[in-house]
Amino acid sequence: MTLTLFSLAIAVHSSADNTLPVIQFSIKPRLCVLSEGEELCHDELEIRWTSENRRSLCLYRTDKSSPLNCWNRAFSGEHHVEISASRNVNFQLKEIENQNLVVTEAFEVVQDNTKYRRRRRNAWSFF
Repeated sequence: MTLTLFSLAIAVHSSADNTLPVIQFSIKPRLCVLSEGEELCHDELEIRWTSENRRSLCLYRTDKSSPLNCWNRAFSGEHHVEISASRNVNFQLKEIENQNLVVTEAFEVVQDNTKYRRRRRNAWSFF
C-alpha cells in the first residue's frame, strides 16, 4: 500500500536580485512511502506556482530535457502529471528567456522499513 502526504508551499526569492518577486511553489503530494515489497510509486502530482508579478516560466523535471509546461507573462500556473518513480524526482521552474533557475522542489520516495524499527516499549507494557 502506497502512502502519500501533502506538501506545504514554499516562498522563494533570489538574494542576488532583490527586484524579483516572491514565488510560491508547491507539489502535492510531495512524499510517497513505499510499503514492503513495492518498488515503484504511482501517483498524480499537482504542481502549482504563484507570483506577485507576471513571470515567463517553464516547469522542468530534472531527469528530462524538455519542459513539462510553460507560461508566458502569467501570475500563476498549474500542471498535473502522472508519475512512476522508485527514487526522488526534482522539479524546477526556470525563466524562459535565459533559463535561470528560479526554484526547485523534490517529490520524495521513501521505503517503509517498519520491520527494522525498534519499539520504544515492550508490547505487553501498558505504560
